[in-house]
Amino acid sequence: MIATILKTLLPVFLLINSVFVFAEGKIKLTNGEWPPYMSDNYKYKGLVSHIVEEAFKAEGVTVEYGFFPWKRAFKEAEQGKEWQGSVGWSKNSEREQTFFYTAPIIELKDVFFHRKDLQFDWKTIDDLKNYKIGASVGYFYGKDFEDAEKNKKIKVSRTSKDENNLKKLAAGKIDLFPATLEVGYELIADKLPEGTKNVLTNHPRPVRTTSYYLIISKKVKDAKKYVDAFNSGLKKLKESGKYEKMLSDSVEGKYRP
Repeated sequence: MIATILKTLLPVFLLINSVFVFAEGKIKLTNGEWPPYMSDNYKYKGLVSHIVEEAFKAEGVTVEYGFFPWKRAFKEAEQGKEWQGSVGWSKNSEREQTFFYTAPIIELKDVFFHRKDLQFDWKTIDDLKNYKIGASVGYFYGKDFEDAEKNKKIKVSRTSKDENNLKKLAAGKIDLFPATLEVGYELIADKLPEGTKNVLTNHPRPVRTTSYYLIISKKVKDAKKYVDAFNSGLKKLKESGKYEKMLSDSVEGKYRP
């Protein structure tokens, strides 16, 4: 009799345990400035931040964000002490040594921005050899681009910020600048002087397409349960149609301050 009761109740206990695995039903995540996807000044902290928050909310977990410079955001999350993880990172083998990855939050494409008065087309890296290309320090543009830069097959000059490259592009100091499509236009709208906002456009061919993830430090207790909770919540967002609605809202500028 007792054995039968225990057998019946075991799935219930397991379900309860899977729901209440997190301290205070909360996770603390580092974040950084990358509008319109992540920004302390945007509604819901930007599109990607909103997706993460809503996915966890669907599983009964609240999110607290801390905004830092990206290098510090990574280090704080890696330690797994005050902060359990970080938002909006692509995959690489080095990060996979210290973090668990969730399912992709979003997939984005980088494209070449250029002046409208430049007749520009490209299909392969070899087509870029006669252009002056701007790039941002510390940003990875894909293996083909990085190898061509390293081997001097293309002319690349790096500067500290995307907005500085866009200003150089508008001024004609460089010919091309690769950037994430929506980020590029967000920076053009926010950072370029009025007289130069309409001189730039983009080529439709992607330089690379990248998935971005939530990463959870392997030092965190129950790290894999956080990953499972997020993945489950994200699936619910997509099945409900809410995920697509958030993507549409971002395109329409509804996350802007």
